[in-house]
Amino acid sequence: MKHHQSPFIETMVSRYQRAALVFLVLLSLVTVVVALSAVGDAMLRAAWPRLVGMLACLIGMLGLAWLTPLRVLKVWGQITLIGLELAAAVGAQVLYPTSLIDYIYLILILQGIVLFRPWLWSIIAVAAWVVWTLVRYQLSNDVIAWLQSNLVLAFPAICAIIAAFIYARHLRRREQIQQMLHQLQQRSAAFSTFLREAQQRVVLEERQRLMNLLASEVQQTLAYAERSITTALSAAQSNLQRLQTTLDTPRAAAATAMYRLRETLNILRAQPELDEQPARMALNNQLDETLIAPRPSYVLSWLLPALFVSLSLGLALLQPRPLSLTAMLWLVVLGGLLIIASAFTQYVRQGAFVQIGLATQALTITLMAAMTNLLPLLWGLLLVAWQMASRLSALQVLIFGALLPLLLFLISFWQSLNLDVLTVVSLTIAVILVGTPLLLARYQLRRRQQAEQQVHLLTTEMQQQAKEIQAITIAAERARLAREIHDDLGSKLVLMNLELQLATELAEEDPLAARDHLAHSREILRSAWQSLLTVVDADLPFPSTGLTQSVQQLVHQCAQSTRATVELTIQGEIDDVPPAVAHCIYRAVQEGLTNACKHARADTMVIDIKADDGYVVVTITNNDRSDRMSPKVDLGSGSFGLIGLRERVELLGGGMDAGPLPDGGWRLRLVIPFEAEDKS
Repeated sequence: MKHHQSPFIETMVSRYQRAALVFLVLLSLVTVVVALSAVGDAMLRAAWPRLVGMLACLIGMLGLAWLTPLRVLKVWGQITLIGLELAAAVGAQVLYPTSLIDYIYLILILQGIVLFRPWLWSIIAVAAWVVWTLVRYQLSNDVIAWLQSNLVLAFPAICAIIAAFIYARHLRRREQIQQMLHQLQQRSAAFSTFLREAQQRVVLEERQRLMNLLASEVQQTLAYAERSITTALSAAQSNLQRLQTTLDTPRAAAATAMYRLRETLNILRAQPELDEQPARMALNNQLDETLIAPRPSYVLSWLLPALFVSLSLGLALLQPRPLSLTAMLWLVVLGGLLIIASAFTQYVRQGAFVQIGLATQALTITLMAAMTNLLPLLWGLLLVAWQMASRLSALQVLIFGALLPLLLFLISFWQSLNLDVLTVVSLTIAVILVGTPLLLARYQLRRRQQAEQQVHLLTTEMQQQAKEIQAITIAAERARLAREIHDDLGSKLVLMNLELQLATELAEEDPLAARDHLAHSREILRSAWQSLLTVVDADLPFPSTGLTQSVQQLVHQCAQSTRATVELTIQGEIDDVPPAVAHCIYRAVQEGLTNACKHARADTMVIDIKADDGYVVVTITNNDRSDRMSPKVDLGSGSFGLIGLRERVELLGGGMDAGPLPDGGWRLRLVIPFEAEDKS
């Protein structure tokens, strides 16, 4: 599905890196919140000069970020830009300290995670933390306060960093898949050339395979028939009286050749079986992927709540006024319950149980903050935000996002928990910094799965296309060979059989004429040998400029072998038609004459060929003398010849009809369009 974006968004995405743009927007939002908070605080303190300097640093930082897109910079340029932004944040913090500035440092670290490799962003993260913690210590000059600030920021920072790392991982994998899809689409554009080459290769391979089949199935019988005829001719030379008895062997050999030819045609006309692999259905299994791999998810389901509970205990111990024993027990008990509830929620899959687990965690965390009166413990709600962003739908996230503040204010009112605006704003920013990368990671995962699906479908389609082309090519080559064998070799075997029949009939009355027919049958058989090689090599049975002469020779050969009257009329320059059309005309005449001799035993045949106005019309008619005594030759299914002829005509864009005439006999008619060849 194609996503349409507004021109403004397209311009922004083209100017900035998509990933950098997300965190640039977050940086701007947090900076605006920091500035508004500082302005509100300055109105109470009347510290305007320092506020102006702080705002100048923040404006300079945003100006650098927006006016210098990271996309146009190389790696060291990007590092330098982040360093300048970090320096501006330090200046703002020194001039007007506020806890919200801590999140600016965190955003810069998250931006480095998305932009750089792990070893590089790790260095940047450590450097940013060192700078931040030194500034913090200089401002407070108190070790306990410095430790408390580290513990307060540690948990949201860890959650945000892990979320950003997950987002960066899915972003890079999606970019890899997108690049693969782009390359595959480019390959598919040139796939037609590959298919043509593959088609030619398949034709040659299939032709060679079928040649081996013909060599074993047909050529052996033709060789045996030729030896039989030669033996009969040798016997006739020495003793014409024995000619009648010696003709039985070549006639039996001719019958065997007919049988072999019939079997070969059945094999060629049979549809080959294709291997159909349901590759598309296997896609669903490949795309069943979660946001976080099973093993890291298992570790995080225990690590994050355990880390939060540990930091909470450390923060409680660092309070100037130690907590009571009851409060510490509540903290430990509720912390253990939180760990169990978090792990339970990670393991369940039903939506209702997930929501119950999230509600239990939110209630437990709020009670921990209320029972100990430690507002930083509310940062444990990031655990709930983490699971919401990674598991719930958009509607469920909105519902829980509306219920959590309500739950927070109810418990704070019940336990007299003093919630100030700064705490609520800080918690909201932390939730945004954790939830946004996870939501973006889910979006990238979904887009990557769509791209993987497109890659898989495109690959499968190309493979299927190649298989179909291969199957079609093989079927076309087999059909071509079947047509050529039936029309050429089959017709010659029919004529050879007729010659042998005439030789048998004349053996007693005119032995010399019988011997001539026997010799003519051998010439036809040798011609059949040559036609078989021609068929396999895909050559035309005649020169493209000699159609008229070739048709006349075909008519003469038929008339000589059958003693029938064959009339041929040619109107127009049929020698100017393209080779494929000439080939079809020749095969049509050959098929019409063969069928007239084989089925109707006709003694009168009329062939009319007319080429005019871009069309060739071939009409072949014959009378029906099926009661006349003549050999009936069987080539198997009588429809093979007409099927093959119809295939030839339709491939050329023409039409064909064949059927009996009202007054007896048969008519075969073809209409073929053509464009005359330019011989200049």
